[in-house]
Amino acid sequence: MKKQHTDNYILLPVTQTRISPVDSPRVADFLSKLQPTNQRPAFVNLNVRSKLKQPEDEILVEVLDSIHDEGAKLIRISKEELPTFRFSYPGLRIIPEKFYRPAVCSKEKIKIQVQTKQTRLSTPLCIKVTDQKNQGIADISVVVFTDFFSGKGASGITDKNGVVNLKMNSMQAERIYIYPDHSYWGYFKKNIKLNSNMQIKLQPIALNYKDALRYFYDTAKLPPINHKVKIGVIDTGIGPHKDLKVSGGKNLVRGENEADYYDNGEGHGTHVGGIISAAGNIYGVAAGAEIMSYRVFPKGEGASNFDIMKAINQAIEDQCDLLNMSLGEALDDEAITSYIREAFNTGILCFAANGNDNRSPVNFPAAYSLSIGVSAMGRKGTFPTNSIETSTIDAPYGTDKNNFIADFSNVGTETDLTAPGVGIISTYPNDKYAVMDGTSMACPAAAGMAARILASYPEILDLPRNQARSEEMVKILSMHIKILGFGANFEGKGMLYQNDEIHS
Repeated sequence: MKKQHTDNYILLPVTQTRISPVDSPRVADFLSKLQPTNQRPAFVNLNVRSKLKQPEDEILVEVLDSIHDEGAKLIRISKEELPTFRFSYPGLRIIPEKFYRPAVCSKEKIKIQVQTKQTRLSTPLCIKVTDQKNQGIADISVVVFTDFFSGKGASGITDKNGVVNLKMNSMQAERIYIYPDHSYWGYFKKNIKLNSNMQIKLQPIALNYKDALRYFYDTAKLPPINHKVKIGVIDTGIGPHKDLKVSGGKNLVRGENEADYYDNGEGHGTHVGGIISAAGNIYGVAAGAEIMSYRVFPKGEGASNFDIMKAINQAIEDQCDLLNMSLGEALDDEAITSYIREAFNTGILCFAANGNDNRSPVNFPAAYSLSIGVSAMGRKGTFPTNSIETSTIDAPYGTDKNNFIADFSNVGTETDLTAPGVGIISTYPNDKYAVMDGTSMACPAAAGMAARILASYPEILDLPRNQARSEEMVKILSMHIKILGFGANFEGKGMLYQNDEIHS
């Protein structure tokens, strides 16, 4: 018997996210039959449309997940039978399942690049990473490049004593990167003569430090927003953290506990949530906003586009006002497009991160015309000397030459806004704090300021939840944008602000 190769696909009606039995009884009836049972996959044998029926003319489809009875389904089907399925069941869009990554500037890219291109490792190098009191810090990623552009060097993670032992092909380093997960600023230095034993001290995060976010938005002095605004965060989950109040949410990862919408341990969603609404030791841009946590990332894996669709659908049901999507991939995705369009048509604006692929084209979903795509900018002097952030400074510079678009930020004509995304201090799971860089950080800065602005226009928020509401919200936001001088490809229309006191 020929081996069957299966893949996962999303089924959607032709023009909508669900179909009315009145508009297309056959399609609606067909979709309603494709239901997993008790949150477990169901196997369904479907008839093949052919002139001469044969007993074996059936297609085996595994139904993995469903959003609506007459709407989106996630199925598994053999690649060999997929063409037959298309002809037997027209009136449906069949879209491959794909996976998204958080839009944070990732140390893993550099680490993997080094590990896959190492050559002739012979000279031992011992690096001890410590705090200011010379105490070793465990679980710190250390990356040493001897040739940055060809990816030669070595990397490792410090042990319980803060020590990492590497083997080098040269004792002259072009670059050293040190990445703590939390509690400390990272470290970066160029053109270093290496010693066989080295010690590098990390600077702890001071919670009153004026990073780029607090330079442009003095968050500690901003009053709590004065009208209910609900922001959905589609991410790795949020919290727990003493500075964050999460109003609710749902875990949309297939097979996981729906009630566990807290952070999966990677910290990304908690950091994003803090930029929006932290209130305690640090403050976000929109303290007082109601945030909902929609977890779509399994630990250590990408987020399925079907799970992201479920999250947007849940946000619609929960009547969110704004959505933050600090995630992306290069190619368009009509499955997620359909749900962003539905969100817009029900009065919800979706903010999305441009991506961090070193000035590559804007990622999807930020590139979609109904999303608000956000690039990442930074400001010199808002991060310590020798921090990782010094490596992100690049042209173009703004009207104020201390402002710059981060070297990692994706840019293009689809960019709508820019916001601080370099060296941002925010919350991290279990009452910790971390510094992160990325359009992932810029996106919630923009979404949070949008919430603060819209809270001053209750008559807009109180409009019926339809497309006109979304259009009016965009019009209001357009009145609160300042051009920073980077050019439209880099900053879109500019940076959101509430009052004239924003630094330019």
